[in-house]
Amino acid sequence: MLLDTNVLIDYAVANRPEHAEATALVKRIASGQDTGYTTSGSLKDFYYLCRKPLGEAASRQLIRNFLVLLDVLPVGQEECHDSAYSDEPDFEDGLIRAVAERNDMDFIITRDSGAFAHSPVKSLTARRYLELFGQD
Repeated sequence: MLLDTNVLIDYAVANRPEHAEATALVKRIASGQDTGYTTSGSLKDFYYLCRKPLGEAASRQLIRNFLVLLDVLPVGQEECHDSAYSDEPDFEDGLIRAVAERNDMDFIITRDSGAFAHSPVKSLTARRYLELFGQD
């Protein structure tokens, strides 16, 4: 499963809408029940968005934790091309979609599942994924 940036932020910031669900999902990945992926761009965006609310040290430590738990997929020229020419209205969402499609992901886990409506890769919220596949 490919975790979108908003899921990483939900996990890290306790007052986010799906913090509990993102935490449960990360626990499933940490226990080996699921394999999680993210993108280099999502880690960059995570750092940029979390540096102020969480602080520099905590943001970097969370990225280090993600590097242990998640496989990081690159975003290169091909993914940028796919996004630029896709029917995704948002370029960043198009990048996530391109990475998911090029790497044969089963799911994109995101709080904005409607953003990937045209992708052959199914998008689910963390909550919905846990409903379908269990919390432990």
